[in-house]
Amino acid sequence: MEKVIPSHVANTASAPPIEPPATVTAAKLPAGRARLIWWTAAVLSLAILLVTVWLQVPTFRTYVEEVPATFYYFLIAGFIFAMIDGAIGMSYGITSTTFSLAMGIPPASASTAVHISEILSNGIAGWMHFKMGNVNKKLFKMLIIPGITGAVIGAYLLSSLEHYSTYTKPVVSLYTFILGAIILKRAINIRRKASEGEAPKKIKRIGILGFFGGFIDAIGGGGWGSIVLSSLIAGGRHPRFSLGTVKACRFFIAMLSSLTFITILSHVHWEAVVGLVVGSAIASPIAARVSNKISAKTIMLAVSVIVMLASVKSIYGFVLKML
Repeated sequence: MEKVIPSHVANTASAPPIEPPATVTAAKLPAGRARLIWWTAAVLSLAILLVTVWLQVPTFRTYVEEVPATFYYFLIAGFIFAMIDGAIGMSYGITSTTFSLAMGIPPASASTAVHISEILSNGIAGWMHFKMGNVNKKLFKMLIIPGITGAVIGAYLLSSLEHYSTYTKPVVSLYTFILGAIILKRAINIRRKASEGEAPKKIKRIGILGFFGGFIDAIGGGGWGSIVLSSLIAGGRHPRFSLGTVKACRFFIAMLSSLTFITILSHVHWEAVVGLVVGSAIASPIAARVSNKISAKTIMLAVSVIVMLASVKSIYGFVLKML
C-alpha cells in the first residue's frame, strides 16, 4: 500500500532550508585589552576618589601630610623589589635589606621589615603550591623544624646585638655583597646548558641545610630561597616540588622570625614595614605579567650590580669611620 505524504510536509522537504535572520552582535574585545580597560578605569576611579577626599576632608589631608617621607620611599622600593622578585623568582629579601641598610636602618630592624612584609605573600604562595600538589610533605617535615629553629636563633642574636649595629651592619653588608655576586654568577650562566653526565646525588642532610638557611636568612634579611632552594635543586631534587616546599616553609619562618624580632626589639621602624607591605601587595597582581616582557638575565644583572655597589658603599663608610 502506497504511503501518502501530506502536501505541506512534501513542500517543506523539497524547499531549500531557510536561513535564520541575521542578528547584530557586539564585537568582543580581546581579553588583554578588556583587562587593560578595567585596570585603567579602576586606577582613574581610585585617583578621583583620593583627590575628592583630599579636597573635601581636611583631617585626611592633615594625616597624609604627617606621614613620614620614609614610608613613601619604602612603598616605592617595595613595589620595585616585588616586581623584580616576580620576574626572576628571587632577590626580594636581599634587595629590600640592602635598601634598608642604605637608608640608615639598623640590621635587625631591616630584617624585621623584610620578614613581616613577606608573611602575606609567602602564605598565599605556599597555600597555592599546596593546593596544586607541589609540596613534598616528607621534605617539608625535614625542613620546617630546623628552618624555624635557625631563624629564631638568628633573629634573637641579631636583635640582641642591635646596640652594636655599627659593627653588625658591615657584616650584613658583606653577606649581601656575596649574595649579589651569586646572583651575578647565575645571570652570566643563565643560558649555559647543563653538561651531560651522571645525575647529581640527592642532598641528604636536609635538616642541617634548613637550619643554616633559616639562620642566615634571619641574620641577613634574606637568603632562604637562594641557599635552600638552589641547594635542593643542585642536589638532584625536583625543581617544582622543591620550589613549592621551600615557599610553604618560608611562610612559617618569616612569621616566627618576625615575632622574635618584635618581641625583643625596643623599637621597630613601622614606616618601613608598612611601606614594604603595601608596595609589595600592589605589585603582586602585575608582577607576573610584566615579568614575561623583560629579560630575566637583564634584571638579574642589574640587581646584582646594584646590590654589590650598595654593599660596598656601606662597608666603605664603616671603614672610613674606623680610620
